[in-house]
Amino acid sequence: MHTQPPIRLLDNIDVPMRDGVRLKTDIWLPGTEEPCPVLLQRTPYRRETPFGSQHISALEFQTALRRGYAVVVQDTRGRYGSEGDFTPFQAEASDGADTIDWLCMQPFCNGSVAMFGASYVGATQILALSENPEGLKAIAPQLTTARHGETWMYRGGAVELAFVLLWVIESLGPDHLQRRISALPTDIRERARALLQTLQKDPLEAFKRLPVLDDAIIELAPYLADWLNPEAITAEEYRPGSLEKSRAALLVVGGWNDIFVEGSIELFERARSRWSGGGHMPDRLIIGPWSHGNPTDWQGQEWLGYAASTVDLPEETLGFFDSALEGREPACPVVRYFRSGSNTWHAAPDWPLPDSIEVSLILDCSRSSLGSAPAEQASATFISDPLKPVPTAGGATFLPGLLLGRNSGPVDQAAIEARDDVVIFTGQPLGEDLEVTGLVRARLWVSSSAASCDWTARLCEVGPDGGSTGIVDGIVRWSRSRQAGGEPQEVVVRLGHISRLFRKGCRLRLQIASSNFPRFDRNPQSGVPPTLARALDFIRAEQRIFSGEAFPSRLILPVVTTSYPQAETLSALGR
Repeated sequence: MHTQPPIRLLDNIDVPMRDGVRLKTDIWLPGTEEPCPVLLQRTPYRRETPFGSQHISALEFQTALRRGYAVVVQDTRGRYGSEGDFTPFQAEASDGADTIDWLCMQPFCNGSVAMFGASYVGATQILALSENPEGLKAIAPQLTTARHGETWMYRGGAVELAFVLLWVIESLGPDHLQRRISALPTDIRERARALLQTLQKDPLEAFKRLPVLDDAIIELAPYLADWLNPEAITAEEYRPGSLEKSRAALLVVGGWNDIFVEGSIELFERARSRWSGGGHMPDRLIIGPWSHGNPTDWQGQEWLGYAASTVDLPEETLGFFDSALEGREPACPVVRYFRSGSNTWHAAPDWPLPDSIEVSLILDCSRSSLGSAPAEQASATFISDPLKPVPTAGGATFLPGLLLGRNSGPVDQAAIEARDDVVIFTGQPLGEDLEVTGLVRARLWVSSSAASCDWTARLCEVGPDGGSTGIVDGIVRWSRSRQAGGEPQEVVVRLGHISRLFRKGCRLRLQIASSNFPRFDRNPQSGVPPTLARALDFIRAEQRIFSGEAFPSRLILPVVTTSYPQAETLSALGR
């Protein structure tokens, strides 16, 4: 009787990089003596941890091994068992390519490698892909982004403060500090350790630290000196190499309430453009309702039904790898997305959706409304005090932490809308259901007494009971044009991508403010770079929003329906 060989584990293997650094790697081999395809994960979060390597990465190792795949998990450079110094993103392209080349030379590998994983583990895939290693046939990046400046650390020029600091506090800081501790002078060592303990004890106080970038935080996380450097933010650093030269297939998985959803969609669009000539197009996109670290059917204060978590991502991933490594196009739709409001899954042949149309809702400052016809010229004003910022209430965050996410997604806006530094514009009850799927933007005519400030916008749904729920929000960091002086200027705020069915009878609402803290860092409004500003650099400013035929401030919605409303006016609630 023929007996299949048992699954084998090659533990603590040293894989050499081109500069001699060795990366610790674990290899599981299936029960076969034949060369097999390899599934590779490169992680900074400790390769032995099942939660990080399997659960949030949506791959079941045992199932993959039974299907004839070898599974390889590696600590990235400078993390846990691996040698070298860890600077996020810096060496992942070359280290990923070197690891793939090494795997392809091993007797257990048949020359085909696919990569999997979420968040930073998704970034390691994209960066490896940019070097176009010969053996890399497919990647499945989840809840991640193609760029590591805008859409990762920055949004509209503002720093994703809560995410960046929580990433350091929860994931990067402890191991990094432990590795450096012996090399630090005693006083610096104790200061760094004390700071980490303080940050872990009360992250909300950590967000309030001024200046954001100082010697203490740099001792804990040296790479923050580059990330939070005002010139780096402006220069749009951390852009990966070209993806266009690679022909590896991509399965991109995003979440509407995820911090990286904008980057996930951008990644798919970039990958999709490689096949513009038609014919074979192996890339696929799945967008669920999920937030970072929370792939469940509860998002924010909404239960989205059991359908929200019915997609079997481990099976979807393995099925995608099967087709990619066999050189055939996946049988599944090109795009699948979850639509909240109806709480249903939908398929589409491309992204953006071919049957969407832009509909503009005009702001009327005289009546605080959203409507169709331009009203007489009017304006709405408020005072922005960055030392008393508008607090973050829901949206694409993972506040107060990765494994919690209680403040992610749709959240009640009553406390926000009661503030006098938030202007709201509200439409009439919808006469029919309205599907909005795609990128939501606001084009605003504004002025400010400040040299620099932020403009934030949030789309909300107002139910029949009058309760307002936040759906999507964005920010743009703005500087007053010298040429314009005090005259109105147009700014564009990308609120972000959504898919939502707004039911008949509900109303749409747009919030406008100048802060969203601690999701984004505070703009001192004095012209001092925000990450370097101290409390004395923060000043109050008068903010003004304009409407009317000469200044047509408006909300722009991607509507998917055969019967859509004519551009109607969102009327603001008077104050």
